[in-house]
Amino acid sequence: MYASLWKFDGNPDELLASYDEAVAQVPREAMRLHLCLRTDDGVLLVDTCPTEEQVRALVGDPEFRRLLADHGLPEPEPVTVVAVHRAFVSGQAVE
Repeated sequence: MYASLWKFDGNPDELLASYDEAVAQVPREAMRLHLCLRTDDGVLLVDTCPTEEQVRALVGDPEFRRLLADHGLPEPEPVTVVAVHRAFVSGQAVE
């Protein structure tokens, strides 16, 4: 599993409202393991895909980027792609 880390700088309240609008357009079954984290200066998203190729395709997908922009999310800082060593949800390991 691979994760992409998306950092959006700005007013967290406004960014979270924009995020909620954008994520409402994404099918839930497409979200394997996803976190939206509020920070003091914005929002941090952690999104996972089964393979590095899939996560890189999402990061570079102009339609996904347009979905974010259409709902008011600014261009993120450069997106980081990393391998996931382990993930747990409610005490259960996620493969």
